Amino acid sequence: MTNFIWLSYPLDVAGPRPPAIPEPKLSTFYTVDKDGASVHILEVASHTGTHVDAPQHVVKDGLSIHDFEPQEFIFTSPVIVDLSLKDAEIVMTPHLKPFETEMKSADIVLFRFGYGKVRESDPKRFSLKSPGFGVESARYLRDTFPHLRAMGLDVPSLACINDLDNTMISHNILLEGKGRRFLVIEEMRIPADLKMLKEVRVNPWLVKNMDSAPCTVVGIL
Repeated sequence: MTNFIWLSYPLDVAGPRPPAIPEPKLSTFYTVDKDGASVHILEVASHTGTHVDAPQHVVKDGLSIHDFEPQEFIFTSPVIVDLSLKDAEIVMTPHLKPFETEMKSADIVLFRFGYGKVRESDPKRFSLKSPGFGVESARYLRDTFPHLRAMGLDVPSLACINDLDNTMISHNILLEGKGRRFLVIEEMRIPADLKMLKEVRVNPWLVKNMDSAPCTVVGIL
């Protein structure tokens, strides 16, 4: 039997977000009572909630989200890596080395820091104090796993928000390069029991010329 599971959060105007991301706004444009149909207007930054970063996020001439083909959002060799780090700790190469064998066969790696629980219990801590990748660990991923097409994280950013001056460049390391076709999915829902995960499907908002996009992610068990 095939089972499906959400690996993303529904977009929520009251959801946690990094300080640099503006608050989403949802307003009513038409109502069933007055107009016969309901229509809403949503104003939202492209990096709100569960979202996928395309290279254009940090690379001026990089690919935007609509430049990727449909099959590039489907991953059939997912690997989950559990990293137990402290608040605002930066991932280093020694944290990743024990998982090297498994990651060599992956087309997507999902990094589970266990911060999904923090997202629920302490949204401010989740937004400001989550762990993240820095220069060393981003370089290790790119150099060691050339067949890796994407990575996902259960924290709001690839970078360590508490130390953006030194870690935001991790995006550039993983996304730069002419024609580079790599994706970073941030603020994923990565629950504990995913031992039977066989496939990951990322479904971004397809907006022409937008650097990145909110997305829904489905796991197939």
